[in-house]
Order: sequence, then structure tokens, then C-alpha cells
Amino acid sequence: MAARCSRKLLSRIANSKHPWPCLILDGAMGTSLNSLGLNEREAWSSPRYLDVEHIRNAVKNVHMQFLSCGVDIITTNTYNSLIPGEIPVKNNETQWIIDNISLAYECIVEHKATEDGPDKKAGPFLAMSVGSFCTTIEGRAESANKDMGGEDADKYKCRGYGYPASEILSYFNMRLSDEVLNHAARNKVEVIAFETIGDLMEVELICEVLCNKGDILNETGLSSWVTLTSSSSADTVDTGGSISACVEELAKCPYVTGVGVNCTEPHFVSPIIKTMKHVLKEHDADDKLIVVYPNSGETYLSRSLADGEVEHWKKSDNWQDWNFADSAMEWIKEGAHIIGGCCRIHAPEISELKQRLATTKSL
Repeated sequence: MAARCSRKLLSRIANSKHPWPCLILDGAMGTSLNSLGLNEREAWSSPRYLDVEHIRNAVKNVHMQFLSCGVDIITTNTYNSLIPGEIPVKNNETQWIIDNISLAYECIVEHKATEDGPDKKAGPFLAMSVGSFCTTIEGRAESANKDMGGEDADKYKCRGYGYPASEILSYFNMRLSDEVLNHAARNKVEVIAFETIGDLMEVELICEVLCNKGDILNETGLSSWVTLTSSSSADTVDTGGSISACVEELAKCPYVTGVGVNCTEPHFVSPIIKTMKHVLKEHDADDKLIVVYPNSGETYLSRSLADGEVEHWKKSDNWQDWNFADSAMEWIKEGAHIIGGCCRIHAPEISELKQRLATTKSL
């Protein structure tokens, strides 16, 4: 089914400042916050603590770093606003999301005030991040870049992460309340970004929620993309379902403008792009955009190891000399329309890509 594409988004891509049609997304929020001194708990729970001065300043600092790189899209710090295992409270959740959208919008306004020239009027826009349901599960959160190891390895492979459809639907309905969507549309949000989606049932339920929200999506003009994640191969999502099956579901949803992959090892990206383009074409949905923002290929160790290493990032031998900009240029050549970074891809890597785009006349 052809996508109900955002005219604004398509126009932005067609009129991008690069010699080929693409837009540049920002990089990681969480690990960028770590680099500014926030600990793991502060970074993960930062969306709910904007009233804490050093946390608010750090979140703003990250947004401004990426804006200074010249990105086209800033992602709101709304990936999660709950501590895993915590019972959600709708009013609190809604206010935290609204506050973070407002902060990201304020950053764009502040950044544009320093700009001159013909690009000032359009400027960057916002993608409202909506993290996977698994971010609410204690001990699970997300596993795309984690070495879960041992007994934990199999328990994350259950359809729906082992939860009933009703709970997953409730989570996404709360994240996409009418109040949130209306506020988003008034504050420079053009796209709802469903991120790190690692389960076929979750994909099906996202499509159901979007279709049920059709009236308000039509009224506000908001579009959406859904990016999948895999920790083990280019063929399957996190819980073991096939990427092809997920894309087939997304191809049928008129409210999904883009499909893609995030928080996945970089060497999986090219074959995933190929798979997605093939499935979309088969289902007469090749007008949907391809969105890619992988992690750095490093592994987050979520368990204690024999040599005493505990919960930190570790780069394998295969990734010692990997360069994000080199790979990103290849992904553009292979058909990616929107390119950015996830965990451990920070402002310097995005800035390098922007410089490469500015100086490369052909791919």
C-alpha cells in the first residue's frame, strides 16, 4: 500500500542541500549525556528530570551540539520516560513527553536565531522519539547492543516480549495521547519515530495504534517511521521474527512514511536496506523512506565478567578502525533517505558526515 507520506518531509528530502536526496538525523542522546558526565541512571531517566538543572542543561547541550553540526532532524529526548519496571502514570508520562518536546523546540529556536541566509526559514525539524515497549521491562530495556549472556540469552526471544497485546497497546496509546500529538504538531515535530522495535507483534500493534489515531494524524499532518533492531543478524529482529515479515506489515500501513533500522551493528545495515527495499517494492510501497541510524558496533556489557569488567562499552576487534562517515556514504548510495546515529555515535561523527556530504559531488 502506498504511504500517506508527509508532503513536508518529501519536499525537504527533494530540496536537501546535498547533491542527492537525503536528510541527516542527529546521533545518540543517552551516550552523549554520559560523555557530559551524567551517570547511567541519570542519562536513562533524564526525560523525567528536566526540573533538575544539571540534567536539563546536559540535554540542551546535546541538542545544541547536533544543531551546530547542521543536522536536518533533531530527535526529542522522549525515547523513554519511565524507569523499567515502574508502573506508568498517564498524567506524569504525558507531561514529561510534552516538556521534552518543548525543550527540543526551544533549542531549534535558539539555534535559528544565530543563523543567516536562505536556509534560516525552513531550518531543522523534530522527530518525536517513541521507544519500544521493552524499555518498560525491568532487566530487559533493550538488548540490541548488549551482551546479555548466559541464562538471559533466551528469555528475550518471546513474541511480544512475553507480554499480552493489551499491555503493549496501552503503552503506545499512552505515548501517543491526543494531548501529546497536538503539542508535538505545534512545536516543530513532523515525524513520530518508533525506535528500536525488536518484535513482529509489536510492529503489528504499532500499525493498529496508528490506524486508530488516523483522524488526529490527518488533522496534525504528523507522519511516522518505524525502525527495527537486531542483535544477531541481518535477517531477524531482536525476538527472532523475520525482518521481511515486519516490513510486510509496515508496507500495508498508510500512516507509516518510513521504515528502517536503528541501534543495530553497522555491518547489518547494508543487507537490511536491501531486504527492506525488496519487500517494499513487492508490496507496492517503495515510496516509503528508508531510515538508518545504527550504533557504533560496540557492546554494552550488562553483566559482571570473570576479569572484573562490569557494565561498560567494549569495541570488538572487527570495529577498531571502522568509520561512521564512510559507511553512511555507502548507505546513501544503497538508497537510505535519512541517516543518523544511535548509541556511541556522537556529534563529531555526525559532523564528519555532514562535511563529507558538503564536499562530495557524486557517490
